[in-house]
Amino acid sequence: MFSNAEKEQGADTGLEIQEKRHAVRIRNLSKKYRIYNRPRDRLLQMLNFTGRRFYKEFWALQDVSVTVRHGETVGIVGRNGSGKTTLLQLICGTLTPTSGSVDVDGRTAPLLELGSGFNPEYTGMENIYVNGTILGMSTAEIESKLESILAFADIGEFVHQPVKTYSSGMYIRLAFAVAIHTDPQILIVDEILAVGDAAFQRKCIQRFYDLRNGGCTILFVSHDAYQVKAVCSKALYLRRGRAVMFGDAHAVVDAYVEDLQKGVIEPEAPASTASPERQAPLRITRVRMENAGGRCVDQVRSNERVALCFQYERLDPSFEGAVSFVFNLYRQDGCYVCGATTLMEHMAPFPVQDHGEVVVSFPELPLTAGAYVWRVAVNDAGGMMVHAQEKNVCPFRVVDNFRSVGIVDLKREWTIR
Repeated sequence: MFSNAEKEQGADTGLEIQEKRHAVRIRNLSKKYRIYNRPRDRLLQMLNFTGRRFYKEFWALQDVSVTVRHGETVGIVGRNGSGKTTLLQLICGTLTPTSGSVDVDGRTAPLLELGSGFNPEYTGMENIYVNGTILGMSTAEIESKLESILAFADIGEFVHQPVKTYSSGMYIRLAFAVAIHTDPQILIVDEILAVGDAAFQRKCIQRFYDLRNGGCTILFVSHDAYQVKAVCSKALYLRRGRAVMFGDAHAVVDAYVEDLQKGVIEPEAPASTASPERQAPLRITRVRMENAGGRCVDQVRSNERVALCFQYERLDPSFEGAVSFVFNLYRQDGCYVCGATTLMEHMAPFPVQDHGEVVVSFPELPLTAGAYVWRVAVNDAGGMMVHAQEKNVCPFRVVDNFRSVGIVDLKREWTIR
């Protein structure tokens, strides 16, 4: 649970408060909304002198206390409606708390509702100056970064047209380019790194990595448990507007996943940073499972040696950099058995090649009888973006000699006295 010690994290000495060593300090933060069933109930409440209540109270956030240090990357997890976005909006100042306080030390770049400060009648160029000023940049600062902003957005001569003529993709590209060039000390991200086409996504995520590695404090909402473990040092788990746990990212994510498995909260499909409609830079061309003799198989015995092999090719000749590799194993009823990445194995990212092959060897596959499928993927160097993936591949069956039941055949020794 969220302990008093954690609630008071960073408040041990007056010196720490004086020096503002925290980037974000949240104390007993709550946000309440009034929910009206009918539009006329709002008017009746305004004219009400009887004390009757024409609304229901909804607490989006209740008594949350968290301290985030400068340079920390904090993931926020929880199902939809748990208060994640409300918390970010309160930190950014776009919402006013019902009670409690938020103290933010440093320039903040909120990547929440991109372009919300744009005037549709203004040109893109005019909106760069207006939105940049709203985000705390001076005119001189905007002008010094104008060339970089335009290059990042890459919308060409459309920057001189009213933004009401833009496609949604162009609108988001320009808004993101302005926000990311504020040189923020605190970056607030709410599931919007997957914007634009695949090439623009890569630029966004690379900028995210650059800011993190440069010491920027990041608060990052995600439904992807692996993503939070991969990029965050700490995590906050929210449930029904309350803080369940705050601390080491791995421990918090494990608690969240455990609640999902117990049925304490309903599972949600993770938001993917790859879209099948967009042209991916890589493609997985072949996936196979081999036995110890190198023969492709679709049936193995429990504890048999197998290897999962997949090949990929580069579709976009201009795509460069490094990648990491992923495998996931599922039982055919959807039960997640196991998954890992080269990053989790502490292997450095690999330079991308025109053609490559990945082999994952399992000396003893300890599965019990049943039907299973694989997923394989190629991710970016930081593990956030999926460049290529294949799901439900190499379906296979496991047969055993009824040594055990369940999912895995655990190695064991018996001692009977």
